Amino acid sequence: MVAPRYVEDIDDFLDGLKLPETEVPICMRGDLQSKFEELERDLEAARRSADSDSLAGSGSDTRRLAEEITALQDEMQEHVRVFWLRALPRKEWSDLIKEHKPRKQDAPADFNRDTFPVAALAACSVKPSINEAQAGKVIDRIAQGQWATLWDAILQLNGGSGEVPFSYAASAILSNTRTS
Repeated sequence: MVAPRYVEDIDDFLDGLKLPETEVPICMRGDLQSKFEELERDLEAARRSADSDSLAGSGSDTRRLAEEITALQDEMQEHVRVFWLRALPRKEWSDLIKEHKPRKQDAPADFNRDTFPVAALAACSVKPSINEAQAGKVIDRIAQGQWATLWDAILQLNGGSGEVPFSYAASAILSNTRTS
C-alpha cells in the first residue's frame, strides 16, 4: 500500500486534477442478441444430449454450435462502438441540473427526467462530440438497456467518490503468485 501524500501546494494540486472518464461500449446490432440466445439454448440442449461425450460437450453438434456462437460474437463485436464520457466539474453539473427543473411527475428526482439526461449525455460525451439534438436521437434509438448503461456511467462519473478503485481479482492473483 502506498503511503498518503498530503497536499502541499494547492496550485500544483489544482493543476494536476483530471476529471474521471470512462468508455461505454454499445453494440449497434442488438438484433443479433436473439440469435445469440437461441444458439446458447441449442448448445445447452446439445451438451445434454447423447451426442455429447462429456460435460464439455465434445460431440459434433456442440462443436458446430460453439463455432457458430463464436462467429456470432465476433460479428457482434465488429458492430460495437464506444462512447468516451467525461465527468463535468461539480458546478457545471449542478448548473446543468438547475437548467432542467423537475416537474411534479419527476419527483423524487431533482431534475426534469425528459430533458436533463439528454443534456447530460451531450455535455459528458467526449467522443463523439455531440449536441443535445444528437444526444436525443441516440437516446430515442438505442434500447432501454443500452441507455441504462450509458446513463449509469454518466451518473457514476458525476457522482462517484473519486477514490482509487481496488481490484480484488488482481490482488488475489498477485498474492497467489507471491506465496508460490
